[in-house]
Amino acid sequence: MKKAVFLHGTDGAPDDHWFPWLRKQLENSGYEVFAPTLPENHTPNWNVYEAFLKQSGWDFTDNLLIGHSSGTTTILNLLMSDWFPKVKASVLVGTFLNEKLTKTADWYEPGQFDHLFVQDFDIEKIKSKCSKFIFVHGDNDHACDYNDAKDFCHKVGGEFITIKNGGHLGSSSGITKSPELINAMKNIELF
Repeated sequence: MKKAVFLHGTDGAPDDHWFPWLRKQLENSGYEVFAPTLPENHTPNWNVYEAFLKQSGWDFTDNLLIGHSSGTTTILNLLMSDWFPKVKASVLVGTFLNEKLTKTADWYEPGQFDHLFVQDFDIEKIKSKCSKFIFVHGDNDHACDYNDAKDFCHKVGGEFITIKNGGHLGSSSGITKSPELINAMKNIELF
């Protein structure tokens, strides 16, 4: 059985944005999907998330990981965790690597992400747990820096997909489907 995990972003839920569409595509292709609501996700906290995911009973071995925004940060944190197994691939949409752009947003609360970015990203450790990466990013993302995501994608040897005027690739951007993502996933034999 093929398995996939969806990790939503801050103030998000597993049925937000393009998640329902992609989930249906994956399930139709034979995937079993784990799409939890991450606890206390207004203030993402790696320790809370890690404990929750460890206790979920889900077997993460050889899974496809899919995250949006701070869900991508959670994926990177998982890949650096000693307990976490190797996975098949990671799809990072609107990759959140730092607070450079969020600190000026009207919704931002000082300290909101203090417990999400708890360690520096260890590129070699991340690559040792996952060899296939797809990054999808709007070229005008207001929350997560496009160039930082592109640079990080290059460092891990991933494929980078630019969505013209895609914003932060959520429902507010009008993005509810991503055929480009499906094509990229087919290219690395995830479908």
